[in-house]
Amino acid sequence: MRLFKSFVHHRNRIAISDGSFLKLTYKDLLIELNKIKKKVNQRSLILIISENSIGSLIAYIFCIINNHAAIIVDSKTKKKDILKIFKNYKPNYIFLSKKNESIFHRKCEEKYSFYNEILLKNKSIKKINLNKNLSLLLSTSGSMGTIKFVKLSKSNLKNNTDSIIKYLKIQKNDCAITNLPISYSYMLSVINTHLEKGGSIIVINNSLIEKNFWKVFKKNKITSFNGVPYAYEILSKIGLKNIRIKTLRYLTQAGGKLEETNIREIIKFCDNNDLKFYSMYGQTEASPRISYLKPEYLKKKIGSIGKGIPGNNIYLVDEYGKKILKPFKQGELICEGKNVFMGYSKNFKDLKFDNTNQFKLATGDLGYFDKDGFYFITSRKNKIAKIFGNRVDLGALENLMRKKGYKIACHSDDKKIFIYMEKNYEKKRLINIISKITTFSVRSFEVIKLKYFPRTPNKKISYNELKKINVKL
Repeated sequence: MRLFKSFVHHRNRIAISDGSFLKLTYKDLLIELNKIKKKVNQRSLILIISENSIGSLIAYIFCIINNHAAIIVDSKTKKKDILKIFKNYKPNYIFLSKKNESIFHRKCEEKYSFYNEILLKNKSIKKINLNKNLSLLLSTSGSMGTIKFVKLSKSNLKNNTDSIIKYLKIQKNDCAITNLPISYSYMLSVINTHLEKGGSIIVINNSLIEKNFWKVFKKNKITSFNGVPYAYEILSKIGLKNIRIKTLRYLTQAGGKLEETNIREIIKFCDNNDLKFYSMYGQTEASPRISYLKPEYLKKKIGSIGKGIPGNNIYLVDEYGKKILKPFKQGELICEGKNVFMGYSKNFKDLKFDNTNQFKLATGDLGYFDKDGFYFITSRKNKIAKIFGNRVDLGALENLMRKKGYKIACHSDDKKIFIYMEKNYEKKRLINIISKITTFSVRSFEVIKLKYFPRTPNKKISYNELKKINVKL
């Protein structure tokens, strides 16, 4: 049970394009995949140093179709971390762009090149015991510090892809664009769903604030826009009108909580332009979608993550692991489904193990459900700090301050709460407000002004980087 078996049925349709001159049909793609196959003729562990490029996407598709286990790492990852991954996993082969070939100088030899991408073979090749179900290894948004990967199986990816296709009603005429890194699970799910149905993917490396992105967007008749909260914040500033083209059918959002003001703006925009908006929730460990809010409930259930996607069962448990049956009682969100990952890995030795969690994921997210069974996320378990023996939910604090007009990020060393801000809020007033909310002394806080919040490749605030910052006002 794997993805992309139907490619042969879509032979003459455009599969991937750079948005301008280069267009590859499914037939072209299959021909190129067969050429690469001659260089890698047995199941292998393959590292992909990915970019938003035709070459990287072909490398990923090659691994899926030919039953290899792929590790996808964004090319913006620090060289020392890439080399650490290489050392820990000992991949048989590597795909990367020609400009990055020097990373593996003397460690690998070139075997093949295509579309500015090269295939390298590890000179110190090692026989690795790969679980027969293992298909893909992805880092979580905050895990690159420890280089821990999520192990996804062929059936994980297939089940989640089929579920997303079902509720978004994706068809062969649909076309999506890579406005997120393809190493990010959300972007990969967009790619998987469209290619699985015979649709098209426009691969470009422009950001939303670049004119070329919107030029390509309009020229190629994109049918959906898929963004994280940061993307919608940008759209709010430059104008949602940029995405209004005749072929656009719907918008999706995942990758974090969207501000209520942004949600209301999007609802109004969609109402005025006959578009649908799907608010979704997921984690890489769930391949990655867990739940979604149907467009018809957007106004009634603002801020909700909705209900489980087809095939998923979600529920809450209390601190003792007991299932919560009453509405509005906070607990940890649990997801059960065939899309739940095989477990984590830190090195090649972990790749032989089968599913260790019985398709059950404790998300680490805290929330509640209302009387209609709609779920809401309030914080994360690891955002609970203890100051002088008193517990404080930093995630809930951030959300509450946003409602008051203060966009902040917090972390704690359990002695003090550090408050990070981009805007020049008046320090004393900010601390007084937070002190009153938490009932903690003003001496419990330290405010740090940043030019920009550090962000992960998928544009979430990087709390790992915030913890490294020691610059004081």
